[in-house]
Amino acid sequence: MRKKSFGVAVLSFLFSLVFILSAIADGKVVNIPITANQAFDAVVNQVDPNTGENARAALIDVRTSAEYYWAGACGKVESILTASGNKFYPYNGKVIMKPDSNINFKINSAGGFEDITLCMNDIEKIVTTDISIHIPTHIWNEEISSIFANPDFSVKIESLSDDYDVLILMCRSGFRSDARGFNTSLFDAIYEIDDPGGKNGYGGFQGSSYTDAYNGYRGYPGRITSMQVTESVSWTDAGLPIHIGWSPSK
Repeated sequence: MRKKSFGVAVLSFLFSLVFILSAIADGKVVNIPITANQAFDAVVNQVDPNTGENARAALIDVRTSAEYYWAGACGKVESILTASGNKFYPYNGKVIMKPDSNINFKINSAGGFEDITLCMNDIEKIVTTDISIHIPTHIWNEEISSIFANPDFSVKIESLSDDYDVLILMCRSGFRSDARGFNTSLFDAIYEIDDPGGKNGYGGFQGSSYTDAYNGYRGYPGRITSMQVTESVSWTDAGLPIHIGWSPSK
């Protein structure tokens, strides 16, 4: 398994490198595609997702306010309370939802890290917090039922350069997160949640939908993304924590 995982990682890196070099040759500025798991680890550990070196990393959610609120935001889990009264504090707030309705996470214990698996039916309460910064590329106007570009997008993005070295952009599926219009040289690197081999439409918060009627809706843990030409690497496909509701500080 280790050899296979290593091989997949090498192929993923080579796909990314070829894509980036091709874009540079065409004179385009591109984001570096990474998976949702890489994005989560980069933000909670404050490291560069590719090099693993210390970096002030921020996850930027560029979806509309409606998407951010109703579909949920990228989160981490602060605590889990079971129906029997047990309380857990997942390490780094990383909890993975599995297709069988179980969740997996690690906790710090006297003997080191301990793997925990819980059934969702046995959970009383899960407390989450938002780990993203919401700066939409577009704004929806309900009065005229129209969407328009956010005039403050570039200014707000550039203002982050005082506090962050690395940005990870994320939209619903990987199209809008390729947005430009701000001074990228203010940051050491710009990433986005998307597939290194396919690019555009396979990452983001929910990934792409299927043409198949049964799987026509977007990301959820365990959906068979191998049915697609390129597998989705979205946040929800990965089963990562979702925070529902506004975060006043963001």
